[in-house]
Amino acid sequence: MAVSTVLIIIIAAFFVVKLFTANPLEGKWSHQDSSLVLTVKSGGTAVAAWPGEFEGAGVAVNMEYSIDKETKTFTLRVTDEAIQKAADASDGAVTAEGLSSAVNTLEATYDYNIENKELTLTDREYGNPMVFDKE
Repeated sequence: MAVSTVLIIIIAAFFVVKLFTANPLEGKWSHQDSSLVLTVKSGGTAVAAWPGEFEGAGVAVNMEYSIDKETKTFTLRVTDEAIQKAADASDGAVTAEGLSSAVNTLEATYDYNIENKELTLTDREYGNPMVFDKE
């Protein structure tokens, strides 16, 4: 009986800790209005991909992010090196300059809201919302 009680307490503590430390945005999100797929990974990395665009070649750019769960803000950043690396990996389907214009529109700080597997990112500066569905 004592072993069962201790085991239940340990399992409950695990789930409570996981609930408060988990990243709510982690996962794969598909944009409702375009082919953009945003994959948020643990450790502050995200991948923005446009499968099927850019002359049929799927292009993916590694980005960095930070999240503040108290204020519900999500900040995406990209480096020129990541854009160049993605352009080189596209086998000439896209140039770094062309890819830069698409990626730089994502680089911003957003207010986020998640409801029923639907993520809404609202640009804090301009107020433009982007809606994603969880895959």
